[in-house]
Amino acid sequence: MVQRIGIDFGTTNSLISVVTRESKISSFDDTGRPHPSVVRYEGDRVICGRSARDKLENRVIGVLGNTVRGPKKLLGKEHVNVDGRVMTPVGVIADYIKHLIEHARASDEEQVADLTRAVVTIPVALDGRGRQDLREALLQAGVHVDTFVHEPLAALYGYFKDLDNTHDALSFYEDRMILVFDWGGGTLDLTLCKVVNGALVQILNRGNNSVGGDYLDDAILSYVTDQHAAKFGWTAEEKLSVNPGMRAQLLTQCERVKITLSTLEKTHIFLPDYYQGESAEETEIDIWLTRYELEKVCTRLINQGINEIDALLAPDKADVDPQTLSLCLATGGLVNMPLIKSKLTEIFGVSALHISEKGDRIISEGAAWIAHDNLQLALAKPFELVEARNSLLTIIHEGTRLPVRGESIQKKQSMYCSDPRDGKAIFTFKRPQMVQKSAAADPRTTYGSLVVEVNPAFPPLGERIELTVTIDDDLILHTRAIANDRKDTVEIQFYDLEFSLVVNEQPADAEQKKNRVNLRIDTKGPKQLVVQANVTNDCERWDTVPGELLKAYNDQHIYLRKQFTPLQKEEDVRYQPCSNCGAQWSEKCCRG
Repeated sequence: MVQRIGIDFGTTNSLISVVTRESKISSFDDTGRPHPSVVRYEGDRVICGRSARDKLENRVIGVLGNTVRGPKKLLGKEHVNVDGRVMTPVGVIADYIKHLIEHARASDEEQVADLTRAVVTIPVALDGRGRQDLREALLQAGVHVDTFVHEPLAALYGYFKDLDNTHDALSFYEDRMILVFDWGGGTLDLTLCKVVNGALVQILNRGNNSVGGDYLDDAILSYVTDQHAAKFGWTAEEKLSVNPGMRAQLLTQCERVKITLSTLEKTHIFLPDYYQGESAEETEIDIWLTRYELEKVCTRLINQGINEIDALLAPDKADVDPQTLSLCLATGGLVNMPLIKSKLTEIFGVSALHISEKGDRIISEGAAWIAHDNLQLALAKPFELVEARNSLLTIIHEGTRLPVRGESIQKKQSMYCSDPRDGKAIFTFKRPQMVQKSAAADPRTTYGSLVVEVNPAFPPLGERIELTVTIDDDLILHTRAIANDRKDTVEIQFYDLEFSLVVNEQPADAEQKKNRVNLRIDTKGPKQLVVQANVTNDCERWDTVPGELLKAYNDQHIYLRKQFTPLQKEEDVRYQPCSNCGAQWSEKCCRG
């Protein structure tokens, strides 16, 4: 049986993995390391991977002359200028993916991999346009994306598949909190997860792209060259010029230093002919670097990354005590640094912390296992619409299976504007802040709002608005609304959905099938300006009409009068002018 592949397309490195016929994982790497995400154009030649990276003078992400490093960061852009050649990011990425596929095809001696179908990992924050472009780039390279999956989810599933009994391990962590801490060369990503009914469920995500390992490499290089200058008493103006191509070689040694000093206390950096000059002693880099010096150089960036944990778990975010987490899965190239290890151990404890030994490949391996086990993604939290009077209507329930390649799911709902006086119907979409927390009193997070033009001359609940919600195979949620009288279509899309990876089938909780709950407005804490929803899914919900508007309607339609609720009576009185002084309800009224 030929297996689908898993692809980890990273900012700094990328890798393809597959599960073999013996249910073993195999990765198509480059001499034991992932392929650098670098593309170089030399005339008609396209050079990718390590050969392209080793020619770079600078390790910054983006276009560097005829070379593109980290083409993933270009997703969503229309065009890029590569050494005077106008190209699309889609085309650059397609060239790079072709290189990975050709390498995998040459390395797959048993021909177990179906290199035309893949589960592809993406960052949590990759937007809709980026996902569409990535799918197109892979298609140009001959790869069909069966489904996207968030990188932390793939890493977590890869961790569980490495255990002796995946089912028992998931049962052990049932209803427990897990943090995935992925610190790689380009970004730091954190995802808080929970095992719910055998599924790996995302709760909250956070990322930082300014503390990646590349920034540490640059800091080490600056320290090494400063030490060399201090040895000879050079000032900044007296420094010799660097020979072409040598900075790239020194950066490669600085990258090696991080790995070496994870196990040794001291290492040597030697690079001849780094500078231009006549004295061999002055032109060669010959520096001993200790672990203490490395940690001193990197302390500021490391602390900045570690502080992201507090930001994610803070009371105004997840509101979780780090000590209550059952597992912190640390992956990526940086987590093996002793200083980072010690800080993570201090926060989570020895028993909860697991430093992955395959941090540079666990994401691609997790994607390959997802492909092999034919797992599906589901929506982790319900997609809700705020109605008038602050009730919540569930449009798409949590646990809904998400579409794969060529599929989509669509929900249609007829709504009615309860207060059309300003000519606008306001749709506000929310989700619970935590999983398994869909009760009225549970806090919500807002996706955004959709404002639809309606006819202000219509009576309350008179104009019907058709709402369509669609999730496509790029896992983007599209909302579209049109009022039957104005016929103006308004659309908005959301990509920051949380997903669950369905591993073990469990019956759905009956509570998840409730269609509407009442939303409690939290009066504690600072006051916030919120958009008031004025739509309902029932044309007979006259209790959602403002009291003063219902009074005007009843006065105009004496044979079609509607009953007031106590709240509507209060609203009607509130907006009546004072019979004595004529003032509206306010402190300036003669009655105080």
